[in-house]
Amino acid sequence: MGVKMKSFRTRRYPLAFAAVFILAASTVRAENPFDYLFFPFQQVDADPAKRYSVTEDQGPWMVMATSFRGPGAEKQAHNLILELRKEFKLEAFMHRKSYDFSNKVEGRGIDKYGKPKQMVYNRNVQFDEIAVLVGNFESLQSDGAQELLTKIKTMHPRSLGTAPDAGTTQVYAGLRALQRKLNLSADKKGPMGRAFIIRNPKLPAEYFTQNAVDPFVERLNSGVDFSLLKNPGKFSVQVATFRGKVVYDIEKDYDADEAVSDSLVKAAENAHKLVVALRKQGIEAYEYHDRHESVVCVGSFNSLGLRQIDGKINLEPRVAAVMKAYGAQRVQIPNSTQFGLRPKTLGGIQFDIQPRPIHVPKKSIGSSYLSRF
Repeated sequence: MGVKMKSFRTRRYPLAFAAVFILAASTVRAENPFDYLFFPFQQVDADPAKRYSVTEDQGPWMVMATSFRGPGAEKQAHNLILELRKEFKLEAFMHRKSYDFSNKVEGRGIDKYGKPKQMVYNRNVQFDEIAVLVGNFESLQSDGAQELLTKIKTMHPRSLGTAPDAGTTQVYAGLRALQRKLNLSADKKGPMGRAFIIRNPKLPAEYFTQNAVDPFVERLNSGVDFSLLKNPGKFSVQVATFRGKVVYDIEKDYDADEAVSDSLVKAAENAHKLVVALRKQGIEAYEYHDRHESVVCVGSFNSLGLRQIDGKINLEPRVAAVMKAYGAQRVQIPNSTQFGLRPKTLGGIQFDIQPRPIHVPKKSIGSSYLSRF
C-alpha cells in the first residue's frame, strides 16, 4: 500500500468572515474599551469557588503578572485572579512551584577523586511560590501580548493595595513600596510593574525547541498512522533512509499543483512499506517525510544513556540493541581476506548501514496552539 502525497494550498479566508467577526465584536458590551480586546472569543469566568490553575490548554506564552510566597500566598493570589477576571476581563491563572535549596547539586569540574564536584546552596531553604499568569498568546512578539504586558505593569488592583506591613505575601512588595517612597521609579508603574512574558509552564520544553518542524512539513506527515511526530519519546533510532529530490522551496514561488518528483514518492512508499512490515512483526516503527527524504525509526526513548566525564555517552542497552539489530553485517569478501558490510533487508527494502539515534521532531508550537480553535 503506497503513501499518497497530498498537495497543500494556502488557506484563504473570505472577506465575509472578517465582516462577521467585526460585527460580532461590535455587539459585545462597550462600557469598558478593554473588554474582549485580548480575548474576543469568550467571556471571562470569575467564580470565587473555582481555582483557576494553569493547564496546557492555555497559550504557549503568558504574562507573569506577579508572585506570592509564604503563609496566605495562595489566598492573596486567588483574590488577585478574581479581580483581574471580574474587573479587568482578563484570563488570569494560578501556578504553584516548589523550590528546594537543601540538597547538594553537581557543580562544574571534578574533585581530586575524578568525580563531579558536590556543591550546596548558600541558603538552605524550601518554599512554595504562587505565580499569577495572564493571557493566551501564540507568539512572544504578538501585539496583543505586548499591549497586555504594558497594561498590567500600570494596573493598580485593589487586592494589591495592602501595605507590606499589613501582611501582603507579594514577592518584593517591600522593595517596591520603598522605591515609591523614595521616588526612585520615574514611571508610573503599579504593584505589578515588574511583569514579564514567560512560557506556559505546563507545556513541555520540547514545544519551544528551535528544531520543531515547520507547519508545511507537519502537513506532509498528517494522516500517517505511525508518524514519527506521534512518537512519545524524546529519542528514537533511525534505521532506514530513503532520499528524494528537493521539490519544495518555500522561499520561492510555490505551485501547489506541481507534480511531486517520482523519487520522493518512491522514497515515501519505501518508508511506509518498511514501517508496515516492521509493525507486523510487533516492532515499534515510525515513518517521517520532509522535502528531502523519508526515514524509518524504531523505538521511543526518554534518554540515550549516561554522559561520561570525557563527554561520550554510554548508550542505554535498549538503544544499543536497536542499533545492533538493524545495522549492517560484517562479511568476508569472496576470494579475499578483506571484510565488507552487507546491509540488512526486510521485504526487499534495505536498512541503513549504520543506524543512529536522533531527536524525535516535534510539532511547531504555533500549529499546536492554533489547532485548538
